[in-house]
Amino acid sequence: MLLFLLGLSPLAGAQSITQMMASSGNLLDDDDLNLPSYASPGQERPHEKSRFLALGLSFVLPGAGQYYTENKSKTIIFGGAEAMIWGGFFGLRQYGGWKKDDYRAWAAFHAGADVNDKPDIYYEKLTYYDNLNEYNQLAPLYDGDEATLFPATRDYYWNWDSDGSRDHYRSLRNQSKNAYRRSLFLLGAALINRVLAGIDAYRAASYYEEDSEFGLAGWNAYCQTNGPLWDHEVRIGIARKF
Repeated sequence: MLLFLLGLSPLAGAQSITQMMASSGNLLDDDDLNLPSYASPGQERPHEKSRFLALGLSFVLPGAGQYYTENKSKTIIFGGAEAMIWGGFFGLRQYGGWKKDDYRAWAAFHAGADVNDKPDIYYEKLTYYDNLNEYNQLAPLYDGDEATLFPATRDYYWNWDSDGSRDHYRSLRNQSKNAYRRSLFLLGAALINRVLAGIDAYRAASYYEEDSEFGLAGWNAYCQTNGPLWDHEVRIGIARKF
């Protein structure tokens, strides 16, 4: 603390500070100087924030740790980013589901395929082969013993009515797969957002009390006398807390 003290007395205008201190009978202490509080009237000193609680809150919900440490702007930033990420995730999943329904309906209408209770490999092979017989004949040539053959029954039958129909089916299926794939990237973005929010909240909690005290510090002036102004010395001082 940097302290400036000036003692004034109407009876001894030329007295030094040391002489005035001696005339009082003892050295001045903080109580004698009536040093002021650095908090404004009615303002409570800040409570310490838990770093690990701030970290945990942000990992569960980005922005919650910032709200706990009373940082409104970053609460909006991390919380808004989280809302956008999950909005995009569910939006892509929904879009992928729509396209999945579209390509199955297209295969049923243009290839006569039975799309009920089929594995994904069945829909994959519809992309490359015109019909079931062609697939069962050529698959062993390309895949060897690892080829998955389908039974020559009505349940697994398909026969595209044109190359254009099969190409459109491929396009619809690719759109569905791409939407699901991109949604997984957003899961990674959600994890990154939690890590960044957690680090930020942890640091904010660490410096919360220090920063709050710094904001409360300032220059202060005071005046003190032991009696009437016309008969006693007056002590005037200013203080600055760092």
